[in-house]
Amino acid sequence: MLFEKKSESEMDAVLLVTAPAELQRARVLARPGMTEAQFALILARQMPDSEKRARANHIIETLSLRAVEAAVEALIAYIRETRHA
Repeated sequence: MLFEKKSESEMDAVLLVTAPAELQRARVLARPGMTEAQFALILARQMPDSEKRARANHIIETLSLRAVEAAVEALIAYIRETRHA
């Protein structure tokens, strides 16, 4: 939503949390009451993932909880390091 509302310029950096299209689809359709039509509408309102990736400063792939936790810890360490440099 940050990119769609053109608000990224108000931020110091942008973190994109994303997943491959097929995984995203499976997760969304697993929600109670979610339909293919609703999912298509959600996607139509969003900026393409490739464009979001190009505009983000940091990207975390949500393939597994363990991988996400490691990526978040690494990003926090990076931010702390560069903040004091």
